[in-house]
Amino acid sequence: MSIAVYLVLLLALTLIDGYSLYANSTNSRLLTVLNTSVSTLDVVLHIDVVEGNRTPRTTTEVKPLTLKDIIRAEINGDWERGRFVLQLASQSHTLELKQAIYEALWQELQQMGQIYDPVKVLDFYDQLTQQSQVPSALLVQVYDEFIGRSAHLLAAPFHTDSRSARFPKVAALLERLTLSTLDYLSDILEALFSPVLALESALSVVQRLGNFSGSVTQLTLANLQLLQRTELKLNVDGKAAVQDNLRQLLEQPSFDQEVDRSLREKVYEQLPPDEKILFTAQKICLHNMTNHNSYIYECPQTYLICTNERDPKKASYYVQRGNGGANNTLRFAFYSSYWRNRYILMEPSNHSTGNYVTKNIYSRDSIFWWQVVQLAGGGVALYDAATSSSMLCGGDPKHWDGEERHVYTRSSLEFENYRRECVWRVEDCSDVTK
Repeated sequence: MSIAVYLVLLLALTLIDGYSLYANSTNSRLLTVLNTSVSTLDVVLHIDVVEGNRTPRTTTEVKPLTLKDIIRAEINGDWERGRFVLQLASQSHTLELKQAIYEALWQELQQMGQIYDPVKVLDFYDQLTQQSQVPSALLVQVYDEFIGRSAHLLAAPFHTDSRSARFPKVAALLERLTLSTLDYLSDILEALFSPVLALESALSVVQRLGNFSGSVTQLTLANLQLLQRTELKLNVDGKAAVQDNLRQLLEQPSFDQEVDRSLREKVYEQLPPDEKILFTAQKICLHNMTNHNSYIYECPQTYLICTNERDPKKASYYVQRGNGGANNTLRFAFYSSYWRNRYILMEPSNHSTGNYVTKNIYSRDSIFWWQVVQLAGGGVALYDAATSSSMLCGGDPKHWDGEERHVYTRSSLEFENYRRECVWRVEDCSDVTK
């Protein structure tokens, strides 16, 4: 008996054994035929499986059916029935038959054109990984096909200048990938970036990546992986654009909850030192750039805020982050680790424009939100998050009162004229103990 006939015979026996399990859930024509009282070998060799009709004995020699023929008849144009065949394969009594079924299913997926949809290929790959004794070469072949098809699909948005174009199949793939390990997406991106960067500028690739509608985690991984490319490391504008993408992701309200800690830490590493400390330090100190020993905390005699000589305990603040305002942007609050629950707070002022100085910065038990803007060359500017019309400044003796070296606010329009007064260094004061 030939190996093909032998395999078909064994498949028939397996199908008969499994029929009682699936008879109520499938209209399998093949199972109905194989469950008859006719000799199994006679059925396999003399039944036209596709049509389900018995071939008369008087006909000339019948070509033995192949395993592929039987599986194709079982699927009958509905790839979802492939799951049923896989379940039957798991009951096979021989390794040879089991692996032959896996190979035949992979060929059928290609024959039906399902291979052009990476989601279908991924589903088949996931189903195979749940089976036993699948040939490793087959798993590699299916996985590589999935990665290649996915990279080809995800390349489309990078080759359009439209900022409003939508790609439903791309969105569907990214949605499906949320159910899988991030390693899948990482492998796809690795296969994607090389051809895309060969055709498009690094800056345009970064900008178009910012238009993707994947999850916060997926977009975080994509930007970080893109940043590791040589094409980006050698491109100042492209690298800066990736940092802007990452800042936008940091401003997503769900960032801390959705993105794994290890991935968040990689994002923080890409930020300038001052910004990084705001996200990573347990406590911070704010150092005014007018003097090497000028730190912000309560004035000696009042509840106003001053720039004092560094006192590690009094100068350290916890950082609280939140989203709000008209654009739901990221904002920061600073509350003292020495005077618990006291925030750096700005009282309202009538002076929003012009060269005005207002001593309206207090230590209060009410929360106040600041917008922190990283500056080129280092340091940050602190604006009131509600209006961005006022900025926090200090260091000018003209606005001091004896030992009270008050900080103050100026109109944000005056930043360039008083830049040195209004730039702050963020220092890591996590080692300060009360």
